Order: sequence, then structure tokens, then C-alpha cells
Amino acid sequence: MRAFPARRTARTLAAALALALAGVGVSPAAAAPRTVDVVNLGDSYSAAFGTGGLQEVEGLPGCYQGTGEDHVDKLASRPRVDVALDAACAGFTTTQVRGLVSVPLVTDALAEAELVTLTMGGNDIRWGDFIRACSAPAEAAAGPVACDAMLARAPQLIASAAASAAATVEAIDEVTDGRVVVLGYPHLLDERQDSALVSAERAAQLNAWTDELNAALAAQVEAEGAVFVDVTDRFRGHGVGSADPWILVDPGSSHNLHPTEQGYLSGYYPGLMSQVARAR
Repeated sequence: MRAFPARRTARTLAAALALALAGVGVSPAAAAPRTVDVVNLGDSYSAAFGTGGLQEVEGLPGCYQGTGEDHVDKLASRPRVDVALDAACAGFTTTQVRGLVSVPLVTDALAEAELVTLTMGGNDIRWGDFIRACSAPAEAAAGPVACDAMLARAPQLIASAAASAAATVEAIDEVTDGRVVVLGYPHLLDERQDSALVSAERAAQLNAWTDELNAALAAQVEAEGAVFVDVTDRFRGHGVGSADPWILVDPGSSHNLHPTEQGYLSGYYPGLMSQVARAR
């Protein structure tokens, strides 16, 4: 059984007691679903990276997001949902996300939030370096040594990233009473056949390490009382090299290996939306 932090457990018990005491006099109008205040943090997978150009977040110098629509934008369009702050920043590590918590703009929003959403951990392990080292062009030019060396480092990098993610959840929990939801990473690659980017064998290996990262993140953040949402099933069959990819690969783009708008809306949004009712 998962051990929740004492502070979060106490809040939950207090809220349950208040509801029980007030329940007798609740009117139908009062029982209607209320607006959920949301704060979005995290890395590029929470920042619409891959959907278009870049824009800087107002009030957060150095924090950039994509200009297209993502799962957070779609959530904000829903009735009785107020995305009070979208402070996800492309390229941020778990440590940098944790640093945002002490920024007054973010701290104030978190204090009022009922749902906090984020992705994190991928930049800690520099996942893009794995893809580059294991790509078909790289292996054709230099052989498998670089890829094998990167894969050998994966367990240590994943363990470190997951532990840091837990520390970030702990920092968030110190300033919010909201439900903290960490979204996982999709399989980026279609492993059913070779593609121009990567062989089927390497795709399978890289996807397996994505699973290891997700599992480590889930274990660590859930131990801190957060919820982990796995999105791999929703992205299944839509990796790079598939007939209908939801992951961007464009030779002219610097946003590669991130979800397209379709990926955010069809892959991430359903998982995110499933948590809104639980936050009410």
C-alpha cells in the first residue's frame, strides 16, 4: 500500500470530514460540478513543443512553449476548468521545474490550484542523445559502439531522473493542496519495421527504456502522493515510422521527437481529462 505524505493525508481527512458534516444541507445547485483551477508545469511535452513556432511565457523569462494547440489548451476550453497558469518550459529538467515553484508567479498560482499537471524527467537523461546515437545514419557511419554505450548508461540516468522528479513533487506539494498529476512519455518509435531514422531492433530497445523511465517515474512520484498517468497505450501505433505518426520528424524543424498537435490532443488529452473529475 502506498504511503502518502502526512501533510497530504491530513488535508484529505480534513476535507472528507468537512464534506460529511456539510452533506445533510447540500442543495442540488451546490452539488453541481464546480470549476477546477489548474496549473500546468513541466518540460517540452507539457509545453506544446512540436506544434509550431515558439513563444516566451509572460512573466517567466527563458521559458518557451510551442504556438500550436496541445492538451492543456484543449483542457482550458472545457467548461468549469480554469487553467490559471501554464508554466511548462521546453528543455527544462526536473531541477529547473522545481526551481519554478519558488517563483512568486508560480507559487501564487499553485496555492490556489486544485489540479497540477506536468511531464518531467526526459531532459534529465537527455533522451534526444539516445535517439541520435542509435539512429540508422549514425550507426551506418560509426557502428553500434556509441549507441551501446548510451544504453548501458540508461539505468543510472533513469534512477537519478526519477529521484529528482520525486523531489520536485515534494516541492510542489509544499505549496499546493491540489492533486498533482505526472504524465508519462510515449513510445517515440514504431518498432514493427525499420525506418529511415532507426532500425526496428533499436526502436524496440529505445521503447523498452522509455517503459523503464515511466516505471521509475511512477514509483517515485506515487511515493510522494502524486498520480502517474501512462500514455503509451494511447500513442500505440503512432510512433516515428508508422503510417500515422503522432511524433514530429521534420528535417527542417528543431522540434523533432515531440508530439504533433494530433499527438497532444489524441494521446495526452484523454489521460489528462480523466483526472479533472477526480480533482473536483
